[in-house]
Amino acid sequence: MHVLRFARIPARSPASVAGRVAALLAGLLVVAGCSTVAPSGSPAPIVTTTQAQPPITPAPDAPAPAAAPNPAPAVPTAVAKTSEPADPLASLPAPTGRPPAPPDATPDLWARIRAGFAMPPLNSRLVADKERFYLQRPDYLQRMFSRGSRYLFHIVEELEKRGMPTELALLPFVESAMNPVALSHAQAAGLWQFIPSTGRAYNLRQDWWVDNRRDVVKSTEAALDYLQKIYAMHGNDWFLALASYNWGEGAVARAVRRNQARGRPADYLSLPMPAETRHYVPKLMALKNIVLRADELGVALPQLPNRPYFVTIEKTRPIDLKLAAGFAGMSVDEFVALNPAHNRPVIAASRNNEIKLPADRLDAFLAAVEQHGQANRAFATWQPHTLKTGETLESIAQRGGVAVAELREANDLRAGQRILPGTRILAPQGAIDDETRVERFDAPRVYELVERPAKYHKVRPRETLAQIARRYGTTIANLKVWNGIAKAAQAGTNLLVRPASAQTMLTTENGDRRVLRSESDEPRVMRAVLRREATEPPPRGDDAAERTRSDRPAAKRADASKRKASAPASKTTAKKSRTAGRAGAIKTGPAKRPAGKPNKRT
Repeated sequence: MHVLRFARIPARSPASVAGRVAALLAGLLVVAGCSTVAPSGSPAPIVTTTQAQPPITPAPDAPAPAAAPNPAPAVPTAVAKTSEPADPLASLPAPTGRPPAPPDATPDLWARIRAGFAMPPLNSRLVADKERFYLQRPDYLQRMFSRGSRYLFHIVEELEKRGMPTELALLPFVESAMNPVALSHAQAAGLWQFIPSTGRAYNLRQDWWVDNRRDVVKSTEAALDYLQKIYAMHGNDWFLALASYNWGEGAVARAVRRNQARGRPADYLSLPMPAETRHYVPKLMALKNIVLRADELGVALPQLPNRPYFVTIEKTRPIDLKLAAGFAGMSVDEFVALNPAHNRPVIAASRNNEIKLPADRLDAFLAAVEQHGQANRAFATWQPHTLKTGETLESIAQRGGVAVAELREANDLRAGQRILPGTRILAPQGAIDDETRVERFDAPRVYELVERPAKYHKVRPRETLAQIARRYGTTIANLKVWNGIAKAAQAGTNLLVRPASAQTMLTTENGDRRVLRSESDEPRVMRAVLRREATEPPPRGDDAAERTRSDRPAAKRADASKRKASAPASKTTAKKSRTAGRAGAIKTGPAKRPAGKPNKRT
C-alpha cells in the first residue's frame, strides 16, 4: 500500500532528493506489481498499489512472505514481499505463494475475466431475453463497460485471491450499472448496493463524513465476504447465493425449506421468488455470454489493459478534496469517481484515510504535495466555524471564496433555512493555526428559526366544529376563540385551525432535532378561555364531549356554586338539586373521554 503522510516538507536537501528517488522507485513498482514504500523517519510520501498479476490457481501451503529491512532511516526504501528477499524489485507473489507469471502473460483484462468463468450455464429462456435486452441497448452497454474500466482490475484481483469465479466481477453491472454513487429506493448504495444495515454488519462505515458502501476497495471486500458466506450457507450453489444477495438469505432459506417439505426440487429455477430475483441471475448470465462471445455478437468491448487502473494512498493528515484533485491533475468529478465514499469538501484522515488515484498520476501527485509543503501552505482549509452575531452564510461564503450553494451542500443545509448565531459548521478559512481541528468535528450543530404560517380550513356543508377539531388536533374552544364565533361555523367559512408560530430548533451532531423555544398565540388564547368559561353556561352536545381536562376544574366550581345557591328547602327543590348534581357529574366525570385529542400545549 502506498501510504501518504502529509506533513510539512522542509527545504530541498540531499534527504529530500533521496525521497524523490524513492517516489520514482515507487512508480516503477506500480508497473512491477503491488509494492510498498516503507516509512522512514522523514515525512516522505508512501504509496500502495493494487496488485497486477495474471490469473492464478489456489495452491495450498503458501510460504510466509518476507520483507526487506530499510537500509537507512532517513530515506524511504522499497520493501517487496517475495520468495527471494534479496531482490527489492521483485513483485508480490500470489496469495497462494506461487511466483507470478510475466506481466504480459494475459495482456487483456477481458481475456483474464473469460479465463476465470466457472459457473455452470443457467437453463432458462430468461437468459436469452436479457441478452436481447442488453444487445438492443449498445450505448447503455458501452457506458457501463467504460465506468467499469476503473474498477474491474481490482475486483478481478480480489476474486482470484479467494478462488471465486470471475462471473462475479460482472455483478456490479447488474446491481448498479457499475456506478459507485448509485442509490436505490431502498437506500442501497455503491457498486455492490449494500443497504445500511448490511453495510454496518460488514464494517462499512456510514456517517456524516463518509459512506464506505461507496468505497470501491472496502465495499468489494465486504461484498465478497458476504457472497462467500451465503455460498457456503446454500451448499456451494452460486445461483442460490446470488438469489440470496438480491432477495435476502432468510427469504431464500425459507423458500428452500418449503420446497423440501413438499417434496419438490430446491434449486434456483424451482423456487418461487419475486420477479426481480427471478430475472436477477439471468441478467448476470446474459452479461457473461456477451463478454464471452463479444466478437460473435458484434459488441466492441473497451480496451482494458491487465494492470491496475488506480493506486491507493493512505494519509495521516486532512486535505481539501479540490486540492487533492488538483495535485493529481484531475477534475473534481474525475477524482470523486475514484473516491466516492467521501461526503465532504475536506477528507478527514481519521474517517477514511485513503485516496485513490490513477496509477499514471502518482508521480505528479507526490511532486505537487512536496511543492505545496515546501511553500508552507495549508492542506485543509475547511475548518469548524461558529456563526457570530451579524454573520450570515452569504458573508462566510464570500470571505472563504466559495458559493453559498457549495457552503450549504457541504453542511447539508437547505435553501431557505434561517440559520441563527451559535451554529457550528464547516467553512473555508483564511488563516489556519491547527489543521487537525477538522478531525474533531463530527457534524454541524445548527440553530435555526422555523416559522410556521397560520393554517385555515374551509368548512364543508354539514361539517361540525367537533369534526374539524379532531382533524387538526385542537379543541372546539380554540376554534371558537381563534375565529370569534359562538356557535357552529357556516359552510364555506375559512376557519383558523392553527395560529402562526415561530420556533427555535436545534439539530445536533447526531441529527436529533428538538424545539428550544416556541412563540405562539395558543397559550395566551387558552388562558383567556379559562377565565371566560367560569361565567358562561355549560356547553351542550358536542361542546360537552370536547371539553378538555383543563376545563374540568372551572366546570366543577360552577356546578358547586349552583348547588350551594339552590340548597333544597322542600322535596321539590331537593329533587331538582340532585338532578342538577347528577347532570354535573355526567359532564365532568372521568368516565367520559373527550372526542378529540387535547392540545398538549394548553
